[in-house]
Amino acid sequence: MRIVVLLGVVLFAYGSAAGAQSSNDTPIDNLPARDDASVDKMLSDAERDRAATRANDSASRAALAEWAGCLASRNPAETARVLSMDFTSSTYDRAFRLLTDEDKQCRGFRGTLRTQRLLLAGELAEALIERGGAPVGNALTKAAAAPATPAFSFTDRVAICVVRSVPSDVAKLFATERNSSDESDAVQALATPMGLCARAAQARKPLSINPAGLRAMLATAAFRSLKDL
Repeated sequence: MRIVVLLGVVLFAYGSAAGAQSSNDTPIDNLPARDDASVDKMLSDAERDRAATRANDSASRAALAEWAGCLASRNPAETARVLSMDFTSSTYDRAFRLLTDEDKQCRGFRGTLRTQRLLLAGELAEALIERGGAPVGNALTKAAAAPATPAFSFTDRVAICVVRSVPSDVAKLFATERNSSDESDAVQALATPMGLCARAAQARKPLSINPAGLRAMLATAAFRSLKDL
């Protein structure tokens, strides 16, 4: 399943993650985080399809979540510091690479995973959110009443808008298993707010987002919203 946001209208395309899509669609979830500020930058069709297939593979997503949980639990302070940074900066590039490369205790997961940075950042963010203790929906609702966390890109601005507009629905998404029917239902529930937020952010072209990418961009935005409290 892939979400296509077109000027406030959200359409859901079902089928293979590597299925055909319009050349005008921008595969946000398959862009490296540092390139997220430029929605015009696209991977080649072949690489995009391979990345999308990996991103939606149930075993790969579960393994990525496990690896991220290990990293976040062993070094929560540094993980939080890195995820709070401007992800379009070279400083973030270096910090993120050090965070994910240096912990030898979690290295057993490396070598079997190939993923885009945004997806790993999203899993790290979810792991930290779960460590918070308070019900996620309540915490995000409280955060929505505070000033918005700064946005570092167009898609980040859309994600922050969704997190602040429907915090309970975002929390329900985080509570689902990856690639489950519950996750699909939670993604469907976010269709309208995603479209409205894209329109509010003055989207100039279609945005194509698969569930893994949507979950990741919402998780990073949600984490920063909670950390700013």
